[in-house]
Amino acid sequence: MNGIFRKITELGAAHGPALVSVRRRAEECARAARSGDLNILIGYDLRFWRELGALAGNPYISDFLHRLRMQCWVFAVPYLRGRSDLSDWLWNGHGDLVDAVVKGDGDAAYAVISAYNDHSLTWAERLKR
Repeated sequence: MNGIFRKITELGAAHGPALVSVRRRAEECARAARSGDLNILIGYDLRFWRELGALAGNPYISDFLHRLRMQCWVFAVPYLRGRSDLSDWLWNGHGDLVDAVVKGDGDAAYAVISAYNDHSLTWAERLKR
């Protein structure tokens, strides 16, 4: 997945207007994650990743990643519904990724995606317990 973000960050601010929309989605995702509002988060999260992925210019990869993300949410929701500590389980680094893309900073984007992947693995480990 990091390869797709390398291409997006190479173009950086050249994405201009599209990044305005992606940033709005990022802000809403982070707000919903911090407040533990799962329904809002899922909708914005799917739109965020779809719009950001589309900037790479490969609709096949973008569509594949979108379907994969939808399946991940379908799997995750039963484990998340009704949790009182929901905000502890949800990733909220969307804005950091947009910042890295706007700056054209591939290393920062890689670090954010790595943190996202680590968060997902930690989440899976918590499920095992």
